[in-house]
Amino acid sequence: MKKVSDLFRYLLPEKGDFAVTAEQIRLLYHQGNTIQILGIVAAGVSVIMFWNVADHLLLSLWFTALFLLSVIRLIANFRFTQISFENPDTFNKWKNIYLLGTFLSGCLWSMLAFFYDPSWPAPNQVMLFILFTGIIAGALNSNSSVFIAFPAFYLPLVFSLMYVMLSQTDEGFYPLLTLFIIYTALMYISSLKYHNRLTHSLRLRFENEQLAEKLAQYNKRLLELADTDELTGLHNRRSLNRYLRMASNQHFLDQHSLSLIFIDLDYFKQYNDTYGHERGDQCLVQIATILKSNARQSSDMMTRYGGEEFTLILANTNARQARLIAERIRQDLNQLHLPHAASPISDHVTISIGIVTMIPQQPDSCAHLLSIADKALYEAKKTGRNRIVHASEESFADKAD
Repeated sequence: MKKVSDLFRYLLPEKGDFAVTAEQIRLLYHQGNTIQILGIVAAGVSVIMFWNVADHLLLSLWFTALFLLSVIRLIANFRFTQISFENPDTFNKWKNIYLLGTFLSGCLWSMLAFFYDPSWPAPNQVMLFILFTGIIAGALNSNSSVFIAFPAFYLPLVFSLMYVMLSQTDEGFYPLLTLFIIYTALMYISSLKYHNRLTHSLRLRFENEQLAEKLAQYNKRLLELADTDELTGLHNRRSLNRYLRMASNQHFLDQHSLSLIFIDLDYFKQYNDTYGHERGDQCLVQIATILKSNARQSSDMMTRYGGEEFTLILANTNARQARLIAERIRQDLNQLHLPHAASPISDHVTISIGIVTMIPQQPDSCAHLLSIADKALYEAKKTGRNRIVHASEESFADKAD
């Protein structure tokens, strides 16, 4: 019983999910224009071949019907390519439209067999047989992406030609009928294998695309993790170096002001020694929150530079604007009034800030910007901490509070 079920499974088409089925239907229609045009040409050749042996009126009517059906199917192909599909019901509708069209085409082609008459010359009889077998073979690749489309087309041809052969009194047709039945079975198996291979290939393709998409998401996440400070959620030093290089180059091209704020928590080692590293981490997170709240635009970038040092890159920001932002950051921290009993300059946590503002005069000025901002921060710490120093390339202007 198992062998029988395995045999039936072998003779039935492999099913795909919605994405696979949708792609198979697209393949049907995308090949449709060429197939319909070739069908019209083949019908015209058939009229020429059988004009001398068939009824002219019936043959003309047959060609006209096939021509009109092909034109209708060409229009359907064009409409299909112009429409966006997102749900299975729509795809099933167009699948059924195609199946109906290909079945009607098969029925029209099968009618050509009924023109046959035993009085035809041998070359015409051979041409009819060759025409039918050729059309069936030609339809295999174009219709097998959705398996049922191929039987819908070729079975009417098979049954009509078999009927004509069985209707003949000449026993010589029986061996030919046997060969035709074998040919028909081989076409079925070939179509089935083609369909199953295509289904399998499409399934693998979509699975690979999904894996590639997941891999891209994982890589993106890894890059984010590599560029993000785990504690504060801000960008880290690695990310800063890359972004500052891009920003300085862009501001060099645009000749706009770029500002960099360098921040250091005053006496933070003593804070950790007094309150513990857990409280120290909480303090760093609160500083990060203040920086985020003072960012004005998506191009502003906050980073934890290292330890208790932070930076803020301000695009298209002049010296006055940068100074105001630095003041707000310092005031926001003062309003929190985080206790710092070990600080020799205040009873709460304070920060020292160095600022540099410049219009880059050469590309890749990021190292130069960092150097000047670091010097400004050093000057703020040197002159008493809890203050802001705004630097220029020529000199430092100590604007202590």
